Amino acid sequence: MCKTGILMDMSRKCTPLSLLAPLVLCNTLTGCSPDFGDSEAGMALEDLASGQSGSRLAAQVPRPARESIRFTTGGEGRVADLYHPPRGARAGIILVPGVAARGFRDERVVAVANTLARLDFTVLVPDMPGVRRYRMRSSDVREVADSFTWLASRPALAPPGHIGIAGFSYGAGPVLLAAIQSDIREQVRFVLAVGGYYSLENVVTYLTTGHYRTVESAGTVAIAGHLPPHPYSKATFVRSNLDLLERPADREFFRSYAAYIIDNRMDEGEPLPVSLAPDAQAFYDLLTNPLPAQVPVLLERLPPRMRTELEGINPAGHDLSRLWADVILLHGRGDTLIPYTESIALADALPENQVQLFLIDGLAHVDFRPKAHDMPQLLGAMEALLAIRMPPRDQDR
Repeated sequence: MCKTGILMDMSRKCTPLSLLAPLVLCNTLTGCSPDFGDSEAGMALEDLASGQSGSRLAAQVPRPARESIRFTTGGEGRVADLYHPPRGARAGIILVPGVAARGFRDERVVAVANTLARLDFTVLVPDMPGVRRYRMRSSDVREVADSFTWLASRPALAPPGHIGIAGFSYGAGPVLLAAIQSDIREQVRFVLAVGGYYSLENVVTYLTTGHYRTVESAGTVAIAGHLPPHPYSKATFVRSNLDLLERPADREFFRSYAAYIIDNRMDEGEPLPVSLAPDAQAFYDLLTNPLPAQVPVLLERLPPRMRTELEGINPAGHDLSRLWADVILLHGRGDTLIPYTESIALADALPENQVQLFLIDGLAHVDFRPKAHDMPQLLGAMEALLAIRMPPRDQDR
């Protein structure tokens, strides 16, 4: 079942934006010139890797038209960008980035959407304002599902039976959970999850202690290790939960604490709390705990609002066997934001005949250098995505 895949950071710096920062297909190759070959999958990878410098695919297919739209589903108003495939739609995809300040307008999200549209996908990229403001909430699942509902209800834009959802990093969680919602799950043809996660307990363990693991269905530890997490991981986890704390004074302390982590102000000394309310103290105890075995206990001590929101975006807490969609999972073995073992655990939790897992060695979270032995796997991952499209109407094009 295991293959290998491709993903890349979308942050504007050479650091991730957050705990669950956006990961997208590579748009810059550093220190290597891979041979992608002449297949459609190879040309698609080349286009993703080319940035603004041009590619064979870009020379053959015009730049897709991008339309800003507003729509209402479930009584909620939504904003999104819609990318129209120049050659006509053979599939549709909802593209959900991770946590980034520019969200759906991040230039790297735009680049990925353009490539997918050139490959005959109608691409809908919803604006998720809460996620752009570093707030990860259970309501994100409904936002994704509503966006899917809007596109699926318009067969003139995307062919029924060939519409799916893609999520990058944090976005992979809401995408998977949206795909099992009763009102859309029989319509979701595929899910693409890049750099995603299965268990938020595992993710929190990693970002607070550096220890990662995956557990087989029999309950035995299959892989365990230690890798220093990027400091932005913890910082954005802090930011995401600020407004769930009761006292303004506690929220202000944790803002300073997050800034200390993000800016790496080691010479200034770590800010220490003077007096925290019980809910804030429980949060601080979790963040400063070095022992993996204590994480489940400390999570249980969090205030109810925090626990509720975390469970709402935690795939491990839901019945993923209800998923109808085929799933493509991609992860880098060197990811220091979300460990690759999370995609292994996710693959183990999904129906075996519905999932393909791609891991790649030549990828750290912000540094993509594909190795020679990675290339067949990269092509295989892209071919799996392209195979989801309906056959072209013009067999000769």
